[in-house]
Amino acid sequence: MVQQQMNAFFDQLKSIPYVQMYLKNCYKKQEIEDADRLSFENAERFIYYLEHAETYFQQSKQAPISIKPVLLFYGLTQLIKTCLIACRPQYPENTRLLAHGVSARKRKKQNYSFLQDEVKIQQYGLFPYFSNHLFSINQFPTDKFSMDVLLKKIPEMDELNLFQNKETTHEEIFSNEIQKELRIPLTFLNDWHMTENRFIEKIKLYLPEIEDVKNTDNHLVLSLEKNILPFENSLFSFHIYKEKWFLSKKRKTVFPFHEVMTHYLLLYNLSMICRYETEWWGDLLHTYGSNDYSYIKRFVDIAETKTPIMLGYFLLNMQRK
Repeated sequence: MVQQQMNAFFDQLKSIPYVQMYLKNCYKKQEIEDADRLSFENAERFIYYLEHAETYFQQSKQAPISIKPVLLFYGLTQLIKTCLIACRPQYPENTRLLAHGVSARKRKKQNYSFLQDEVKIQQYGLFPYFSNHLFSINQFPTDKFSMDVLLKKIPEMDELNLFQNKETTHEEIFSNEIQKELRIPLTFLNDWHMTENRFIEKIKLYLPEIEDVKNTDNHLVLSLEKNILPFENSLFSFHIYKEKWFLSKKRKTVFPFHEVMTHYLLLYNLSMICRYETEWWGDLLHTYGSNDYSYIKRFVDIAETKTPIMLGYFLLNMQRK
């Protein structure tokens, strides 16, 4: 259902009259001056970014895995720029924003493990810029993120984690859209090593729309002012195959970080490996000598479908607010 909804929405965004109206509404809701002129000037640019992104994703579906990460990373960056035009009509304001905003560390030639590899956040560039302006996240818990921690933030990776490690990282959160409720199993209190009051305080940092909390039937029932929309919240993850909400059981992976940011860092690193660590990449793809291949293959398959859906929902949610 989410895939079909996004396909229809993206098709609608290929009409200049519709995009002009869409951008004008976005700018007016953000109280940006001269919304009429800016929406007229940015409509074609918006469509070209979107069309370019779609081309990358379409080509990725036909390409071998050896080059998929490069196509997916550039498809993602073009979609991010599409979203930025809807929030920042003057983007890019300066040349520093044209950099990726992250860097990969030098790799040891022997005993290298992708899961233990890290990327480092830079002060300037696209990553910190879109994190701030799309998701209101301008502080990070650390400036370095391991691939293992990032992969554990993606709920669709759980099936593989269950095979590899005999455990899952996420648990389903039951959502009642009619009553505007979320039901969180009380087992999370043990998983997060928190009292009920401390757990609720933590949740409220991410979900200020909570009106009431009740403890019933081994669940915390959160009554909300409004339903949370798919991919709107950085705490709860939306599983695109099950179309349900999930929450991480691993407290160390819970921090303000939208899943688009997670995909960006993973695809950036994989695209760099494709281009500059060709020997290691070739060995990985042809010898199947480590667990890295399973995790990379699974993530790439997920990203190919989920990345455009997440950013499509960002654009869709902007006109719903």
